Amino acid sequence: MFPAAFIFPLRGCVVSGKKLLIRSQVSIFVLLVSLILGNPAFVHGQAVNATLSGKVVDTSGGTIGKATVTVTNSSTGFSRSVQASDAGEYTIPALPAGDYTVSAVFTGFGKQTKAITLQVGQSADLDFTLTPGSVSEKVEVEATSELAEPTRTQVSTVITENQIVNLPVNGREFIDFALLSPAVAIGDTTSGSTDVIVEPVTKLSFAGQNIHFNFIAVDGADDVSTASGIQRGTPPQESVQEFRVINTDYSAEFGRATAGIVNIITRSGTNDWHGTLYEYFRNNKLDAINLLEATGGHVLRQNQFGGAIGGPIHKDKTFFYTNYELQRRAESHFYNSVVLQNIQFINELKTSVYGLPAEPNLGSVLATADTDNGFIRMDHRFGENHNLYVRYFINDGRLGNQSPLNDGSDLPSTFRDNFFRDQSLAGSLASLISPKVVNELRMQFARRSFNFPSVSSQPHLELTNVFQAGVNRGNPEFYRESRYEIVDNLTRTMEKHTVTFGGDYNWVRTQESFPLFYPFEAHFGSLGAYLGNDHVNDNPNSGLVCASPGNDPGGPGPAGCQHPGVIFFERFNASTNPPFTEMSISPSAFQGNSIPAAIRNEAQGILDHSYDGLFIQDKWRATSRLTLNGGLRWEWETWPSNVLNTQWKNFDPRFGVAYNVGTKHNVVVRAGFGLFHGIIPAPLLACQRPSCGGTLGKYPGRPFEDSLNAATRIFAFGSAPPLTAFALSQITNGTYPDFTTTSPFTGTTTGPCIPVSTCGLFADVVAVRFIQDHKNPYGIQASLAIEFEPFKDTTVSVSGLHVRGVHLGSFYNVNQPPPSGTATVHDSLGNTGSKNTYFCPVAICGPGIPGTQDLRWAIYFEATSRWDSQYDGLLINVNKRLTHNFSYGISYTWAKSIDDGPNPSFVLVPQDSQNFRAERAVSADDVRNRLVLNATVTTPKTWDVFTRDFLVGMITTIQSPQRFTKFVGFDANGDVFDNNDRVGIDPRNTFIGDNYRSVDLRLSRKFTFRENQSLELLAEAFNLSNTLNVRFFNTVYGAADFCPVNSTATGCLGGPFPNREGSPNQLYGTPRAVNNPRQIQLAIKFNF
Repeated sequence: MFPAAFIFPLRGCVVSGKKLLIRSQVSIFVLLVSLILGNPAFVHGQAVNATLSGKVVDTSGGTIGKATVTVTNSSTGFSRSVQASDAGEYTIPALPAGDYTVSAVFTGFGKQTKAITLQVGQSADLDFTLTPGSVSEKVEVEATSELAEPTRTQVSTVITENQIVNLPVNGREFIDFALLSPAVAIGDTTSGSTDVIVEPVTKLSFAGQNIHFNFIAVDGADDVSTASGIQRGTPPQESVQEFRVINTDYSAEFGRATAGIVNIITRSGTNDWHGTLYEYFRNNKLDAINLLEATGGHVLRQNQFGGAIGGPIHKDKTFFYTNYELQRRAESHFYNSVVLQNIQFINELKTSVYGLPAEPNLGSVLATADTDNGFIRMDHRFGENHNLYVRYFINDGRLGNQSPLNDGSDLPSTFRDNFFRDQSLAGSLASLISPKVVNELRMQFARRSFNFPSVSSQPHLELTNVFQAGVNRGNPEFYRESRYEIVDNLTRTMEKHTVTFGGDYNWVRTQESFPLFYPFEAHFGSLGAYLGNDHVNDNPNSGLVCASPGNDPGGPGPAGCQHPGVIFFERFNASTNPPFTEMSISPSAFQGNSIPAAIRNEAQGILDHSYDGLFIQDKWRATSRLTLNGGLRWEWETWPSNVLNTQWKNFDPRFGVAYNVGTKHNVVVRAGFGLFHGIIPAPLLACQRPSCGGTLGKYPGRPFEDSLNAATRIFAFGSAPPLTAFALSQITNGTYPDFTTTSPFTGTTTGPCIPVSTCGLFADVVAVRFIQDHKNPYGIQASLAIEFEPFKDTTVSVSGLHVRGVHLGSFYNVNQPPPSGTATVHDSLGNTGSKNTYFCPVAICGPGIPGTQDLRWAIYFEATSRWDSQYDGLLINVNKRLTHNFSYGISYTWAKSIDDGPNPSFVLVPQDSQNFRAERAVSADDVRNRLVLNATVTTPKTWDVFTRDFLVGMITTIQSPQRFTKFVGFDANGDVFDNNDRVGIDPRNTFIGDNYRSVDLRLSRKFTFRENQSLELLAEAFNLSNTLNVRFFNTVYGAADFCPVNSTATGCLGGPFPNREGSPNQLYGTPRAVNNPRQIQLAIKFNF
């Protein structure tokens, strides 16, 4: 029986954390450890080890029952012996990846010994044929390493030590090697919006799915941040042995991933001393020019240096390995082409109209990234039956002037500094309970502190979907995450069955500060509205002319001309009567270099929860050729009772089959089907308590929402241009719209619209509130694959993969009113259709006032789980292992991904809350074709002194275009919100980008001094051909409809226009962000 504390964990957790202190959590954690250690049936399996199976026969093919099979690690001396069954079959589970010698012996037969390399998570087969002979031993050593695993049912790729060590990788981010696998690409599901939390890591998309739906493990321990939904820091590259990239897996051991899994294992010490010292150096003098760099902004200085050493403390028993790496980096930013062309006018606007500091010289601002990354691991054997390892890594970063969006849309006043410290202490104890029972216990304590302060406190002034100045909205100022994890597995071999069963417990506390709209935010629908030079607010009575000065063509108009579509601001004072009714904010708040600590503290919350799961798995060798893999996994998450309900019905049946056809090409056919539950998108939930959840309670008629109110209160004001312009000028001077004391029309204390909030929509904003019964997302995965060896040392795998995402999480506006009208609009091909509009009727509100259903709220975003996705792909993977100084890999993906926008991003909020079908389109992560080639070639050591020990490593990537959405740029449908309005009736993601092409190359030469000492000189080029690869485009069209077919649409007056698709925006379709130009890196390594 499992302990009750495990089955019903932490039901009393509260968001405030006041009822459940860390001390009590530690007590529960220790209690669980003791219960587990006393109960080997409590088990888990984020499988990091390998399993070796096979059969022992004589020369006639007859089985040899009860033969003894012994496996010995060539590097550490670790060994384990089993006795084959009466049918001659054996299975040895829980073997760490590495090189092994395996021997089989039986009385009256000669001993046979073979060598094999086992990889992370591998299911390997190794058969023995014993020759009758005398009692004296006959040794036959055969070097082998199985390629096509005949019992594996998963679709996966191993990134080998050779690839990690010898292939070029930009920034030494080894996780980038996952991109060598088919169906894996850089994720783009935020579609240009800000991630809820920006992490300085590679964001992977598996099978066209959201970047938050993956699971990353280091030595089997969870390496995913709950606060951000993606991986945390990882150990330095020198300490990584290899990792397996899993597209789909039909073992019930794996949980919490609806998309893909990356399973990383670290190095351990061996019986021999080995080490390295290294320095990687980069400088912009060796690099090509970035198309979007500012004048004087061609700077890149980087040094990555460190050392590693490992060896025995006690041979065959105790080992250690340690690695410490430092990075010192400074780099110029790149900027949206719109910013580069208009920075002079933006600065004139900020200084002369708003009284704000000008943006610094764009070319002089450097993004700095100084990091220290340390790793240490100890391995120890307790007798013959117990193996322990403990490892610790720390990733400490001091980053300056980081771009929150990292897509060229940020001005320097939007940048943030980033101080983070990521620590993980983990250990594992593998115990041989009996020759047929192996238990593995794994534990982790991890803590991540992530301080992300803004470099200014200037108001957020955004040209919708184009660029922004001032405090960035989308990121917390700070978060800290603490994690206690207990995992364990128990494996029992029984004749033809290998049964594994178990569970896991993962408790997380997240503390977060998230002042969402401090000090205030204004959205502008066009560059003319932003600069105030579009004549919209001309006032003959007052003589106000909203145009550029005659001596400054293109410059900003005078104060009072700038007219946002909507203004957001946040109140933090809960002590007023009534709460959150402070009248003003001091204009001095806009001049600071950071958000004040008092504001950070007010907008703060704590969230405790846990991930839990149980599973049972049976791998059945039904025949010598047929393997059936079936299991059931049960997962749930616990939350505080006022937040979310626990979903107790998340059962995941999984079934896989592998059939070893055989032949001289070792043909294996694999197929499988399964359900894979993931985790609820906690990044949004973490924002609900500090700022996002509103203070007025649940939306009327929706009692199923959670009860978690925010600690602060957000407001929005939207109206006609003269009124929003007046409100902007007032709030710039410190007065909130609901406390202005003069009329926008008379300029005196008498007249209409006092305060200005009475002449427009002024109401609360709920940025997100969850429904209480939010479902966990899950994936329905199915695959059919064939793998074979066309010639020696090479495998070819051809797979068909289907992934259906169900109950995917995002949010939509439940306060969008019933349509007040329709507009006849078009798609880009000229086809006609209708689109709902939601403006408040003119007879009630006057012209141009946005509509809302309940006047207490302007926007009310409710998070639920009603989105889905579908991916169908053909995956081809060719791998030649390293033999004869040569290895290569080819991965090709032909696929299509469709979804309805399942991502917590403001640009993906549905336009019509009653018509989700209109959101269904090709995914932003759709990559129709992707080809990746990699190879390493070395010259033999036997060649002469001038030609030996050269190495060439190469990665070539060719990818079809990604897709983007054509945005209007303003609130065209009158529902207050302006980030998500699309042009006409065009679906999402109809703007087709450019192909991606890149060649990365490494050339090195090794000079050997002694048998175990060498010096290696390296040169690497990234994007060797200096191909212009545009990452993001400016896709704001600038009009509500396509102007060539509707010249009277809002934004189209003054046409026709010579721009792309007849857009009134001359910068439509221009680059917003580009990938790196050609960059060169030099390095030196001393190996011993």
